[in-house]
Amino acid sequence: MSCFALTRPMPRLLLCASLALSPLVTAWNLAVAPGREIKIGAKLAGVTAEAPVILSWSSLRDGSFQKAAASRVAEAFAFRPLLIRINNAIRFELFGALTAPQVVSGSKGQLIGQSYLDEYCSRAENRGISLAAGIIPKLRAIQDYYRERGAVFVYVVSPSKAAHMPEHFLGSYSCPSTPAARAQLVPQYVNALRDAGIEVLDGAGLIHAAKGRYDIDLFPQGGEHWNDLGGALVVSALVKQINDRASREIAPPFTFTYALSRPARGADRELADLLNVFFPPLGYLTPKVSYIRSAACGQGEAPTLNAAMVGSSFSHLPASILIEQNCLSALNVYYYAKLGRFGGVPYRELQRNLSDADLAALRDAGLMIIEENEAFVGRNRYVDDVLRAIGRF
Repeated sequence: MSCFALTRPMPRLLLCASLALSPLVTAWNLAVAPGREIKIGAKLAGVTAEAPVILSWSSLRDGSFQKAAASRVAEAFAFRPLLIRINNAIRFELFGALTAPQVVSGSKGQLIGQSYLDEYCSRAENRGISLAAGIIPKLRAIQDYYRERGAVFVYVVSPSKAAHMPEHFLGSYSCPSTPAARAQLVPQYVNALRDAGIEVLDGAGLIHAAKGRYDIDLFPQGGEHWNDLGGALVVSALVKQINDRASREIAPPFTFTYALSRPARGADRELADLLNVFFPPLGYLTPKVSYIRSAACGQGEAPTLNAAMVGSSFSHLPASILIEQNCLSALNVYYYAKLGRFGGVPYRELQRNLSDADLAALRDAGLMIIEENEAFVGRNRYVDDVLRAIGRF
């Protein structure tokens, strides 16, 4: 029977037309530049860069060409975002199943990245001591370099959500490490660095010690990074340490208040967005911080200070606070050293895929901050990138 002979011809005509046009739209999406594609439905969260389609004998033999080409065609299908959300919504709403890779669900709707849980549950006795032994010579070389030039250096350990609220996840997650091994890693590591004379701010210990003191958790339900309240607490301590080390007020401190609000926004919903459902669970409360500066940003050396921070994704929130609230408007964040450079007001990505030459700017920093998350302390290659940049590798 023809599509045009059905009882209600107009809806069926539209359906048939959309099916007929689908290959043409897919071909268009394959041909046009990024940003000009035709897609039905909201953009999916957490989509990574596509592998390049390279035709060669080697790529044909190992199957990488076929895989990349098939992925490119699938991505070009206009209805793909809509169909994925429909599938995810059915599985999530009816069965509570998560389709986002590497996202783990805990009690009370808490979400976390699996890598943080894997690390937390694999901690061994005296692991903090061995990790510190490996990184102390590197941090000492970096610290000596900046101190010789009259600059300030601080090494920051940021907290892991798995270590801060394990009770939400360990009930349904295999965790072979011992409670003692999990608890001792950060204190052992930080104490070893301090004994070696490294200027370290234990942001992880600060956040963990503040657990239960506030009417809100310091990590959001639908995210794996600290929330605005946690960031404000750590930046307050960091600014005090910077000024104490400099023996003058490099960055004006602040006081702050906060109010609870919903729905969650920004980084407070990063994992909830990765679920890619029509109605992500965003009804939980989050803190919104209001800052009171001790001085206007037009005063002092802060606005023109050449400042740099090299670190992980946990660097973004404190860096944005330092820029906007502590007047360090020239601060640049080198995300994993080379993945991207961030800064400015509003805080944003300024440059992507940095070279060794781009890192040469680190040599002249008057304030250098290196951040590592407790889940990966002593193992990040960007510390070596800093050493190379300053000629101490």
